[in-house]
Amino acid sequence: MRTLGLVLTLISFAALAPAAEHASWEAYIKANRYVCPGPFDTLKTPREITLAGKKYKHSGYRLEVENPDADSKVVIGVMSAIKDTSDGTKQNVKNAFAWFKAEGVEWVVANGDLALEELDLEEVVDLLAAEGLPLLVILGNSESKGSFARVFAEREAKYPNLVNGVWVRQVVADDVELWTLPGYSDRRFVHQGAGCLYKPEDVDLMVKTMTPAGKAPLLLVSHGPPQGKGKTALDWMAEKINVGDDKINSLIDKKKIPFGLFGHILEAGGNAVGKDLSAPVKANTPVASLYLNAGSLAGDPWGMNDGSTATGMAFIVTLDGGKAKYEIKRFKPTAEDSD
Repeated sequence: MRTLGLVLTLISFAALAPAAEHASWEAYIKANRYVCPGPFDTLKTPREITLAGKKYKHSGYRLEVENPDADSKVVIGVMSAIKDTSDGTKQNVKNAFAWFKAEGVEWVVANGDLALEELDLEEVVDLLAAEGLPLLVILGNSESKGSFARVFAEREAKYPNLVNGVWVRQVVADDVELWTLPGYSDRRFVHQGAGCLYKPEDVDLMVKTMTPAGKAPLLLVSHGPPQGKGKTALDWMAEKINVGDDKINSLIDKKKIPFGLFGHILEAGGNAVGKDLSAPVKANTPVASLYLNAGSLAGDPWGMNDGSTATGMAFIVTLDGGKAKYEIKRFKPTAEDSD
């Protein structure tokens, strides 16, 4: 146990160490394969990648579009807590992507708890990335960061649309700038010994280090939600308490982040709130501040705070002219899920 503690401490120190410069992306991956959240390291020579016909400059923790279009609108598909590869869950994935493509989604965000088991993680990443849409993935409280690093490294060449939000912390995309805070804040609920635990210092480092490009509104992607108040908040548990991380509140406030995608508290899935992080925002209502809990895409039935039972949900968030609105799709159970 002392050895494991030492390893985890060294990994934590590595994450908070001064930024390093790497000769290549391969070297970057090797150096940071056990580090989560990823450091603010850079590449000696930035590389060029293409996502959905747009060219991006990848300089390490930052990925920036080079040929944005003329409009101010972006459409984002959102899913969370996929968790498994049951028939019901896989059908939900298929239905979600069919919806995304029909509605012109430009980016898909999978904000953690991709899978509970390592082999399922491989299959889930394949299912999502094979759809071809630009895909930003982060870890939640369930995955092993080492397993995810391996899965990503083995699939990056096959799926150039796959963006690892553990290491790419700032995506300056067309009409939106996404910042990532992977992992979870409470060790008690990080299920893997090598899971991704972020600390208060990691959030402070984001505040200190990350600078908005200033071309588009900021959108924070984190598995765990901020601290709210009351039963309409994103962090209201079945035990009737709010359990969000107030460090996220501080990050939102200090960096003036108007939009956010969260999850983890599955029974609060489907809730969306405004600037005070507590007052509900209805679907299809454009607002200047929007934060939502994406719930779970898994087909496994889950009891919700309102007394209903969910068997998977996904979202579309549209940003346009400085405001955001959302749509939600709830999936019906399959025969397998009903058993």
